[in-house]
Amino acid sequence: MAPSPLRSKTILKHARSSSFPSTSHPIVSQFDEHLCRVKSSSEATSSCLSSFTCKLVDLENLFDYTEDLLQLPHIQQAISLHGDELLEGYIKVLDVCATIKDLLSNEKQNKQDLLSALRRRRNMDDIISSYLTSRKKSKKMIQHTLKDLKGMMKKNVLASEEPETLAVVNMLKEVQSVTLSLFKSLLLHVNGTGSQSSSWSLLSKIVHSKTEQVEANEFDNVHAALCSKKGKFDELQHQLREMEVTIEVLEQGLECFFRRLIKTRVSLLNVLSH
Repeated sequence: MAPSPLRSKTILKHARSSSFPSTSHPIVSQFDEHLCRVKSSSEATSSCLSSFTCKLVDLENLFDYTEDLLQLPHIQQAISLHGDELLEGYIKVLDVCATIKDLLSNEKQNKQDLLSALRRRRNMDDIISSYLTSRKKSKKMIQHTLKDLKGMMKKNVLASEEPETLAVVNMLKEVQSVTLSLFKSLLLHVNGTGSQSSSWSLLSKIVHSKTEQVEANEFDNVHAALCSKKGKFDELQHQLREMEVTIEVLEQGLECFFRRLIKTRVSLLNVLSH
Protein backbone atom coordinates (compact mmCIF):
# COMPACT_ATOMS: atom_id res chain seq x y z
CA MET A 1 0.00 0.00 0.00
CA ALA A 2 1.36 3.38 -0.94
CA PRO A 3 1.92 5.63 2.08
CA SER A 4 -0.13 8.78 2.53
CA PRO A 5 1.65 11.96 1.41
CA LEU A 6 1.72 13.32 4.96
CA ARG A 7 3.61 10.28 6.19
CA SER A 8 6.65 11.70 4.48
CA LYS A 9 8.65 13.37 7.23
CA THR A 10 10.85 14.97 4.60
CA ILE A 11 8.01 17.11 3.30
CA LEU A 12 7.08 18.36 6.75
CA LYS A 13 10.65 18.75 7.95
CA HIS A 14 11.72 20.84 4.98
CA ALA A 15 8.55 22.90 4.61
CA ARG A 16 9.61 26.48 3.95
CA SER A 17 6.34 28.23 4.74
CA SER A 18 6.35 29.86 8.17
CA SER A 19 2.68 29.03 8.50
CA PHE A 20 3.45 25.32 8.27
CA PRO A 21 4.73 23.63 11.45
CA SER A 22 8.12 21.96 11.30
CA THR A 23 6.60 18.80 12.75
CA SER A 24 3.31 17.15 12.09
CA HIS A 25 0.32 18.50 13.99
CA PRO A 26 -1.31 15.82 16.23
CA ILE A 27 -4.54 16.10 14.23
CA VAL A 28 -2.60 15.44 11.02
CA SER A 29 -1.03 12.33 12.53
CA GLN A 30 -4.41 11.06 13.75
CA PHE A 31 -5.95 11.75 10.36
CA ASP A 32 -3.16 9.94 8.54
CA GLU A 33 -3.39 6.91 10.81
CA HIS A 34 -7.16 6.66 10.35
CA LEU A 35 -6.86 7.18 6.58
CA CYS A 36 -4.53 4.17 6.33
CA ARG A 37 -6.95 2.10 8.40
CA VAL A 38 -9.92 3.04 6.22
CA LYS A 39 -7.96 2.37 3.02
CA SER A 40 -7.04 -1.09 4.29
CA SER A 41 -10.65 -1.78 5.24
CA SER A 42 -12.06 -0.54 1.94
CA GLU A 43 -9.66 -2.75 -0.03
CA ALA A 44 -10.76 -5.88 1.84
CA THR A 45 -13.27 -8.04 -0.05
CA SER A 46 -16.77 -7.92 1.43
CA SER A 47 -18.77 -11.15 1.27
CA CYS A 48 -21.89 -9.75 2.93
CA LEU A 49 -23.88 -6.55 2.63
CA SER A 50 -23.84 -5.83 6.37
CA SER A 51 -20.04 -5.38 6.34
CA PHE A 52 -20.49 -2.12 4.41
CA THR A 53 -22.32 -0.59 7.37
CA CYS A 54 -19.19 -0.96 9.52
CA LYS A 55 -17.03 0.44 6.73
CA LEU A 56 -19.32 3.47 6.45
CA VAL A 57 -18.90 4.13 10.17
CA ASP A 58 -15.10 4.08 9.77
CA LEU A 59 -15.39 6.40 6.78
CA GLU A 60 -17.59 8.81 8.71
CA ASN A 61 -14.97 8.88 11.48
CA LEU A 62 -12.35 9.76 8.86
CA PHE A 63 -14.49 12.72 7.81
CA ASP A 64 -14.57 13.83 11.44
CA TYR A 65 -10.78 14.07 11.31
CA THR A 66 -11.05 15.85 7.96
CA GLU A 67 -13.35 18.38 9.57
CA ASP A 68 -10.74 19.00 12.30
CA LEU A 69 -8.04 19.45 9.65
CA LEU A 70 -10.07 22.08 7.84
CA GLN A 71 -10.11 24.20 10.99
CA LEU A 72 -6.29 24.49 11.08
CA PRO A 73 -5.06 27.85 9.67
CA HIS A 74 -2.05 26.38 7.85
CA ILE A 75 -4.27 23.75 6.21
CA GLN A 76 -6.70 26.45 5.09
CA GLN A 77 -3.86 28.48 3.61
CA ALA A 78 -2.45 25.47 1.76
CA ILE A 79 -5.74 24.54 0.10
CA SER A 80 -6.92 28.06 -0.72
CA LEU A 81 -5.64 27.85 -4.30
CA HIS A 82 -7.24 24.44 -4.87
CA GLY A 83 -10.44 24.92 -2.93
CA ASP A 84 -12.66 24.99 -6.01
CA GLU A 85 -11.19 21.74 -7.30
CA LEU A 86 -11.58 20.03 -3.92
CA LEU A 87 -15.10 21.37 -3.55
CA GLU A 88 -16.06 20.02 -6.96
CA GLY A 89 -14.69 16.63 -5.95
CA TYR A 90 -16.77 16.50 -2.78
CA ILE A 91 -19.89 17.57 -4.69
CA LYS A 92 -19.35 14.60 -7.01
CA VAL A 93 -19.00 12.31 -3.99
CA LEU A 94 -22.29 13.71 -2.68
CA ASP A 95 -23.98 12.97 -6.01
CA VAL A 96 -22.77 9.36 -6.00
CA CYS A 97 -23.89 8.92 -2.40
CA ALA A 98 -27.37 10.19 -3.31
CA THR A 99 -27.50 7.80 -6.27
CA ILE A 100 -26.58 4.83 -4.07
CA LYS A 101 -29.24 5.85 -1.56
CA ASP A 102 -31.84 5.78 -4.34
CA LEU A 103 -30.52 2.45 -5.59
CA LEU A 104 -30.77 0.82 -2.17
CA SER A 105 -34.25 2.22 -1.69
CA ASN A 106 -35.30 0.63 -4.98
CA GLU A 107 -33.65 -2.67 -4.05
CA LYS A 108 -35.42 -2.72 -0.70
CA GLN A 109 -38.75 -2.09 -2.41
CA ASN A 110 -38.00 -4.88 -4.91
CA LYS A 111 -37.31 -7.31 -2.06
CA GLN A 112 -40.49 -6.26 -0.26
CA ASP A 113 -42.57 -6.74 -3.41
CA LEU A 114 -41.02 -10.16 -4.05
CA LEU A 115 -41.57 -11.21 -0.44
CA SER A 116 -45.21 -10.15 -0.57
CA ALA A 117 -45.73 -12.05 -3.83
CA LEU A 118 -44.06 -15.20 -2.49
CA ARG A 119 -46.45 -15.26 0.45
CA ARG A 120 -49.38 -15.46 -1.97
CA ARG A 121 -47.71 -18.29 -3.94
CA ARG A 122 -49.56 -17.47 -7.14
CA ASN A 123 -48.35 -16.66 -10.66
CA MET A 124 -44.77 -17.57 -9.76
CA ASP A 125 -43.49 -17.11 -13.31
CA ASP A 126 -44.86 -13.56 -13.36
CA ILE A 127 -43.34 -12.90 -9.93
CA ILE A 128 -39.91 -14.05 -11.02
CA SER A 129 -40.12 -12.15 -14.30
CA SER A 130 -41.12 -8.94 -12.51
CA TYR A 131 -38.28 -9.23 -10.00
CA LEU A 132 -35.67 -9.96 -12.67
CA THR A 133 -36.90 -6.96 -14.69
CA SER A 134 -36.45 -4.74 -11.62
CA ARG A 135 -32.98 -6.15 -11.08
CA LYS A 136 -32.10 -5.44 -14.70
CA LYS A 137 -33.03 -1.77 -14.17
CA SER A 138 -30.90 -1.66 -11.02
CA LYS A 139 -27.93 -3.19 -12.82
CA LYS A 140 -28.24 -0.62 -15.60
CA MET A 141 -28.22 2.14 -13.00
CA ILE A 142 -25.18 0.56 -11.33
CA GLN A 143 -23.23 0.26 -14.57
CA HIS A 144 -23.92 3.91 -15.41
CA THR A 145 -22.72 5.00 -11.95
CA LEU A 146 -19.62 2.79 -12.15
CA LYS A 147 -18.75 4.44 -15.45
CA ASP A 148 -19.01 7.86 -13.81
CA LEU A 149 -16.89 6.64 -10.89
CA LYS A 150 -14.12 5.54 -13.24
CA GLY A 151 -13.72 9.11 -14.47
CA MET A 152 -13.88 10.57 -10.97
CA MET A 153 -11.16 8.25 -9.64
CA LYS A 154 -8.55 9.38 -12.17
CA LYS A 155 -5.77 11.14 -10.30
CA ASN A 156 -4.82 14.65 -11.39
CA VAL A 157 -1.16 15.57 -11.07
CA LEU A 158 -0.47 18.98 -9.56
CA ALA A 159 2.52 20.72 -11.11
CA SER A 160 4.78 23.45 -9.70
CA GLU A 161 3.43 23.26 -6.18
CA GLU A 162 5.21 23.76 -2.88
CA PRO A 163 5.72 20.39 -1.14
CA GLU A 164 3.49 21.25 1.81
CA THR A 165 0.66 22.47 -0.44
CA LEU A 166 0.94 19.34 -2.55
CA ALA A 167 0.83 17.16 0.57
CA VAL A 168 -2.27 18.83 2.00
CA VAL A 169 -4.23 18.84 -1.27
CA ASN A 170 -3.32 15.22 -1.96
CA MET A 171 -4.38 14.03 1.47
CA LEU A 172 -7.81 15.63 1.03
CA LYS A 173 -8.06 14.04 -2.40
CA GLU A 174 -7.20 10.71 -0.78
CA VAL A 175 -10.31 11.06 1.37
CA GLN A 176 -12.36 11.48 -1.80
CA SER A 177 -10.58 8.54 -3.41
CA VAL A 178 -11.12 6.11 -0.53
CA THR A 179 -14.79 7.15 -0.37
CA LEU A 180 -15.31 6.51 -4.08
CA SER A 181 -13.47 3.20 -3.73
CA LEU A 182 -15.91 2.07 -1.04
CA PHE A 183 -18.86 3.21 -3.14
CA LYS A 184 -17.49 1.20 -6.06
CA SER A 185 -17.20 -1.94 -3.91
CA LEU A 186 -20.75 -1.48 -2.65
CA LEU A 187 -22.12 -1.02 -6.18
CA LEU A 188 -20.31 -4.13 -7.41
CA HIS A 189 -21.70 -6.11 -4.48
CA VAL A 190 -25.27 -5.02 -5.17
CA ASN A 191 -24.76 -5.70 -8.88
CA GLY A 192 -23.90 -9.35 -8.23
CA THR A 193 -22.69 -11.59 -11.03
CA GLY A 194 -24.65 -10.05 -13.90
CA SER A 195 -25.26 -12.94 -16.26
CA GLN A 196 -27.68 -15.85 -16.34
CA SER A 197 -24.97 -18.39 -17.09
CA SER A 198 -23.01 -17.31 -14.04
CA SER A 199 -26.16 -17.54 -11.92
CA TRP A 200 -26.55 -21.19 -12.93
CA SER A 201 -22.91 -21.73 -11.99
CA LEU A 202 -23.62 -20.18 -8.60
CA LEU A 203 -26.70 -22.35 -8.19
CA SER A 204 -24.64 -25.47 -8.87
CA LYS A 205 -22.12 -24.47 -6.21
CA ILE A 206 -24.81 -23.66 -3.65
CA VAL A 207 -26.73 -26.91 -4.21
CA HIS A 208 -23.82 -29.34 -4.55
CA SER A 209 -21.16 -27.94 -2.23
CA LYS A 210 -22.12 -28.62 1.38
CA THR A 211 -18.63 -28.98 2.79
CA GLU A 212 -17.20 -25.75 1.37
CA GLN A 213 -18.25 -22.25 2.37
CA VAL A 214 -19.52 -20.55 -0.78
CA GLU A 215 -18.74 -16.83 -0.94
CA ALA A 216 -21.83 -15.87 -2.92
CA ASN A 217 -23.42 -12.59 -1.93
CA GLU A 218 -27.07 -12.16 -1.00
CA PHE A 219 -28.18 -10.79 -4.36
CA ASP A 220 -26.62 -13.73 -6.20
CA ASN A 221 -28.27 -16.20 -3.83
CA VAL A 222 -31.74 -14.74 -4.39
CA HIS A 223 -31.21 -14.77 -8.15
CA ALA A 224 -30.02 -18.39 -8.09
CA ALA A 225 -32.92 -19.49 -5.87
CA LEU A 226 -35.46 -17.94 -8.25
CA CYS A 227 -33.80 -19.52 -11.28
CA SER A 228 -33.82 -22.97 -9.65
CA LYS A 229 -37.64 -22.97 -9.25
CA LYS A 230 -37.35 -25.85 -6.79
CA GLY A 231 -39.97 -24.49 -4.44
CA LYS A 232 -37.71 -23.68 -1.47
CA PHE A 233 -39.60 -20.45 -0.99
CA ASP A 234 -39.73 -20.57 2.82
CA GLU A 235 -35.95 -20.33 2.94
CA LEU A 236 -35.99 -17.61 0.30
CA GLN A 237 -38.55 -15.59 2.26
CA HIS A 238 -36.33 -15.78 5.33
CA GLN A 239 -33.36 -14.53 3.31
CA LEU A 240 -35.41 -11.70 1.82
CA ARG A 241 -36.53 -10.56 5.28
CA GLU A 242 -32.91 -10.51 6.43
CA MET A 243 -31.86 -8.55 3.35
CA GLU A 244 -34.65 -6.04 3.91
CA VAL A 245 -33.39 -5.34 7.43
CA THR A 246 -29.75 -5.16 6.30
CA ILE A 247 -30.55 -2.75 3.47
CA GLU A 248 -32.56 -0.55 5.84
CA VAL A 249 -29.64 -0.34 8.29
CA LEU A 250 -27.28 0.45 5.41
CA GLU A 251 -29.69 3.14 4.19
CA GLN A 252 -29.58 4.77 7.62
CA GLY A 253 -25.77 4.66 7.58
CA LEU A 254 -25.69 6.27 4.14
CA GLU A 255 -28.07 8.99 5.29
CA CYS A 256 -25.78 9.83 8.23
CA PHE A 257 -22.77 9.81 5.93
CA PHE A 258 -24.60 12.01 3.41
CA ARG A 259 -25.16 14.61 6.13
CA ARG A 260 -21.48 14.38 7.06
CA LEU A 261 -20.52 15.04 3.42
CA ILE A 262 -22.72 18.14 3.40
CA LYS A 263 -20.97 19.39 6.53
CA THR A 264 -17.56 18.92 4.90
CA ARG A 265 -18.76 20.77 1.82
CA VAL A 266 -19.89 23.69 4.00
CA SER A 267 -16.49 23.75 5.73
CA LEU A 268 -14.73 23.94 2.36
CA LEU A 269 -17.03 26.76 1.30
CA ASN A 270 -16.15 28.62 4.49
CA VAL A 271 -12.43 28.21 3.74
CA LEU A 272 -12.93 29.63 0.24
CA SER A 273 -14.95 32.59 1.50
CA HIS A 274 -12.18 33.84 3.81
